[in-house]
Amino acid sequence: MKKTEIAHPDFIGSWELLEWTNQAKDGTIGFPFGKGVTGQITYGSDGTMSVQIMKNDRPHFQSGDPLNGSPEEMTDAFQGFIAYCGTYEVHVGSNQVVHHIQISSFPNWVGQNQARTFTFEGNKLTLSTDYIGANKHTLVWSKVGSKQGIRNRELLSN
Repeated sequence: MKKTEIAHPDFIGSWELLEWTNQAKDGTIGFPFGKGVTGQITYGSDGTMSVQIMKNDRPHFQSGDPLNGSPEEMTDAFQGFIAYCGTYEVHVGSNQVVHHIQISSFPNWVGQNQARTFTFEGNKLTLSTDYIGANKHTLVWSKVGSKQGIRNRELLSN
């Protein structure tokens, strides 16, 4: 196996978010979008990737028009959603996947390369960051369509 791979076979496919936690420098653990967060990350065999994470129970816009919300509605919508896409490469020797961000809901990330440490355990993929701002982040994903992943999601939501 090569040390760097554009599309590593273990990554390829779609993954459902089971849990997202962050850890502050003092060790405090938090849930940035709450415990019932929804998300999906997809890694393509062509080296492309995308991720979307949404806070559940975001209020609907009164207008029904995604481009015509009140300032409060727009703020709530933005603060409860993060998404980006681009390409990726896997560094097997260091257990890191690097996301080369081309499009992002957070403009500061466009053009950045962000490394995530990865581990696989059964049908679960865990991605961890170094500090982004004041927190490290850990995201646990389950392969879409796996019975184990569906069961894990049920257990975490109870």
